[in-house]
Amino acid sequence: MYLTEQHHYSLINANAALSLFEVGGFIGSLVAGWGSDKLFAGNRGPMNLLFAIGIFLSVAALWLMPMTHFIFQSAALFCIGFFVFGPQMLIGMAAAECSHKDSAGAATGFVGLFAYMGAALAGYPLAIILEHYQWNGFFITIALCAGVIGLLLLPFLLAQLPIKSQRHITHH
Repeated sequence: MYLTEQHHYSLINANAALSLFEVGGFIGSLVAGWGSDKLFAGNRGPMNLLFAIGIFLSVAALWLMPMTHFIFQSAALFCIGFFVFGPQMLIGMAAAECSHKDSAGAATGFVGLFAYMGAALAGYPLAIILEHYQWNGFFITIALCAGVIGLLLLPFLLAQLPIKSQRHITHH
């Protein structure tokens, strides 16, 4: 809707640009898993924080982009998908890793249940914000949510470090 209403794209062009959101999501999921394993030794918190910052920056780029150009807006949608899908996958992985091996599927399903319930319930408030405050209100809300997510993730940065490393960090 944003691309057709604000930038006057045809439905075909808007859908073509939006399809890159899904492509970015696929690649973002792979990069998030690889990055959290290789760069942070399996600690999912720092990668989620980096991706929350990426969500904030890519949503701001789409919103504040001074020109209407298919390539740039498609790239912004790709980046938003990249940064949204990564943490979604990492949260499921963290649930499976933190549960007993016999209940990994149940833990992942439980997390997924609340994720889908949250997604379903988020549509109505966002529609009201869009109706009353137009697209600027929508983008401000999404940017604020990304910022709050980043702040809420800060306590988890050290959550998965080994006990010895945590003691070393807290005493120095």
